[in-house]
Amino acid sequence: MDLYLHFILVNSEFNQGIADDLYEGQETEDNIKHLWEDELKVSEPVKDFKIRNNASYILAGLFPNDEAFSFEIWDMTIVDCTTESDNLMQFAVSKKLLKKTEKVIDEKTNETHLYFYLRDAMPMENPMDGVFILKTDFPKELKKLKS
Repeated sequence: MDLYLHFILVNSEFNQGIADDLYEGQETEDNIKHLWEDELKVSEPVKDFKIRNNASYILAGLFPNDEAFSFEIWDMTIVDCTTESDNLMQFAVSKKLLKKTEKVIDEKTNETHLYFYLRDAMPMENPMDGVFILKTDFPKELKKLKS
């Protein structure tokens, strides 16, 4: 199956009442529903995936001096994917960032779409595609590198 992940930043200032009353329920230029959307397609066909809530995510990589780092981030929603070639992939979102989630399966096209609606009022870090971490949970050692 093809697996798509959609990360959507919800505009907390969107007013559905104004949209309903004046614009037949539609958003307008000054009353937008979503600030941005990041859509990812898993690069290989997916054999299986599971969603884990309240899980810990390991953010790992290399510092600029090639020294390895690994940080455990708590309270994450994680999508574990196994591709048809048995590659393992993970995507993760801090639980506090999530406003809601949705899964849409299209059996005709063999596609699954996972939607993660993110709160705009909470600052976040996006260290790599498909990973959104609450800024307060992001490792301080990595924040220094971004400055």
